[in-house]
Amino acid sequence: MNTVKEIIDQNYTALCNYSQVIVKDHHATEDIVQTVFIQLWEDQKITHLEDPEPYLIRCVKYKCLDYLNRPIRKREISSDTLPELIIEENPTFSEKDILPMLLFFADKLPPKMRQVFLLSRQGGKSYKEIANELNISVKTVENQMGSALKK
Repeated sequence: MNTVKEIIDQNYTALCNYSQVIVKDHHATEDIVQTVFIQLWEDQKITHLEDPEPYLIRCVKYKCLDYLNRPIRKREISSDTLPELIIEENPTFSEKDILPMLLFFADKLPPKMRQVFLLSRQGGKSYKEIANELNISVKTVENQMGSALKK
């Protein structure tokens, strides 16, 4: 049987690497692995395991899933730090205001749909021109544009 320190020394780095792949946050990764070891140490379960590695991997996996599925905690912000909200009845937007939003939302579209959408909206091409350029049917362009605009 290994001591808790030996088990931690043998598995800490590997478990952090495993957790990093799942949560993609270095600080959260270390917190998760440390929490698993603390809970197991408090319960004294870890020293009774013949082969603790599979058990540790499973514990870290579930802690990672808990971390990813937890509700985002809302921070309270003082109303003094927020700028006054001014709502215009008929706001006017220039192209420089719209282009970043257009690209932001276009980036969330699937690659082919994004390509069709940007050729139409940014490139100013007709559906027929897009269909010829991409070697697809005009109906496909219409469907892709319809889906893109819905999203």
